[in-house]
Amino acid sequence: MNKVYLFWVFMAALSTVVEAQKQDNIWLFGYDYTPGGLKEGFRFRFDDSLVISYEGRAMDFVTTSACISDSSGNLLLYSNGCYIENADGMEVEGSSGLNPGILYDLFCDHGYGYNIPTGMMAIPDPADTALYHFFHYPLVGNAYSTFKNLLHTSVDVTANGGLGAVVTKNVPIVFDTISPDGMHAVKHANGRDWWIIVAKWYSNSYYTILFATEGLSVQKQIIGEPTWSGAGGQMTFSPDGSKLARFNTRDDLRVFDFDRCTGTLSNPVFIPIQDNADNELFAGLAWSADGRYLYAGEVKRILQFDMWASDIASSKSIVAERVAPGPHLAYLEIGSDGYIYCIPPGGQKFMHRIKQPERGGLACEVQQSYYELEYPYGNLPHFPNFRLGPIDGSSCDTLGLDNHPLAGWRYDKTGGLGVDFTSVSWYEPDTWWWDFGDGTQSTERNPAHSFPAPGAYEVCLTVSNQYGSDTKCKWVWVSTVGSSSPQELAEPVVFYPNPTTGILQWSGLLEAESTTVRVNDALGRLCFERETSEASIDLSRLPDGVYFVALFGKDGQYLTSKALILAKK
Repeated sequence: MNKVYLFWVFMAALSTVVEAQKQDNIWLFGYDYTPGGLKEGFRFRFDDSLVISYEGRAMDFVTTSACISDSSGNLLLYSNGCYIENADGMEVEGSSGLNPGILYDLFCDHGYGYNIPTGMMAIPDPADTALYHFFHYPLVGNAYSTFKNLLHTSVDVTANGGLGAVVTKNVPIVFDTISPDGMHAVKHANGRDWWIIVAKWYSNSYYTILFATEGLSVQKQIIGEPTWSGAGGQMTFSPDGSKLARFNTRDDLRVFDFDRCTGTLSNPVFIPIQDNADNELFAGLAWSADGRYLYAGEVKRILQFDMWASDIASSKSIVAERVAPGPHLAYLEIGSDGYIYCIPPGGQKFMHRIKQPERGGLACEVQQSYYELEYPYGNLPHFPNFRLGPIDGSSCDTLGLDNHPLAGWRYDKTGGLGVDFTSVSWYEPDTWWWDFGDGTQSTERNPAHSFPAPGAYEVCLTVSNQYGSDTKCKWVWVSTVGSSSPQELAEPVVFYPNPTTGILQWSGLLEAESTTVRVNDALGRLCFERETSEASIDLSRLPDGVYFVALFGKDGQYLTSKALILAKK
């Protein structure tokens, strides 16, 4: 490999730091315990809003799951812990035989996926944009034995004519037993390299792996209270990487400070939680996007901790208790939209959501069984924060990278003309400027706003810091007609084509006997209204422009709305 090529690979790695970094844009779910044939599944795609689509694929997921997209959000690779597939659903050459041992023999050899919930993670190479890496650990011995050795597998996505091929497989990085609640990753303070951390089973030992352009190196640290159980849980870094939290219901909660420059843990805080969840085998853990609140799923309830409080233990609040006989509350993961998603243990068709994770107490709004999905699933991918830059001015800030802010936001209608706006922006913005498109502005990070009249408004958020600014604009449609929140649908509604030359179609209203369609122009004026049992309308009589189409059920229940471009020419 010549020096010129290495230089451009290095420069490409630097340039990606300030891009969108949407490697966690797609989550894959679903399984079918029948070997052979296509498996029932679905995917989450996070762009400006979440889109759920259903699909059949060859790969069977049980609980192990790892996905990775490119920086633009296009799916590249995914694994069930037995082998790896590419975006076309084809097995990556040389990938079969991951995680050898008793669990592989019990599951993978019989056509199923691997069965360790948090035992696999995928990250991009620090320098080479063609390489992606999977870190994983197997169960060895017998079905009740130990998880042993952290393994490393790498894939070149450009090899084999672009279908991908394994470069290394099952290479031991850590030679020791691994706790089933312990693996996560975070960006190094230089904004390019990675730290991967795992915990030793039945101990207070932690292995921190530096993954840099020079390769992998391992260091061990003994710190804090030891664990004594083999219960499943989660380990996760705060969004800014300054803290590490670890939780399972038997060993309770541990929080550390983390130095992204040296990879060392410090200031351990042990938070015992005495309750009736001590015998549960599953648990979840996730941070709010602003890093203030930490959520712990205990199967029958969700706890919230204020990580900015002087006494974290006393800040504990029960924000949800399982609504029996509904699904339990277990593993947690934050999406790029800032919502926290919660899955039950085992195969279920439901998924919970924390709507306002940045709010304290019950105001965080845990929405149990928020999604009723078409297929059962048992897996949840576990992602690091791909949108984390360098620690500017630190001793490790040696690559000349800066935190150029990246704007992102979501909105939630609160009733009538009211809307809550939440910034989900990255790379350390310190000022927020909202333009609501109605002549008013706000400098709050997460403002609440009431629009003056029904209609469509182009809302823009500009975030800034000393290195620059970024703006994200989206259309928001508000109406006082019907419910302020959309009815939960069996399938997300998809409008097509958009832009349209006149005929607009939609899919997803599987149970609707009739639908009322209302089309407003950009000023909120009603231009078209019709009740139909068809899944299409003809808008060719309207002039070209931007419109907002809304669908209502037979009882007037607001279902969904979408911005539409009509361009007949």
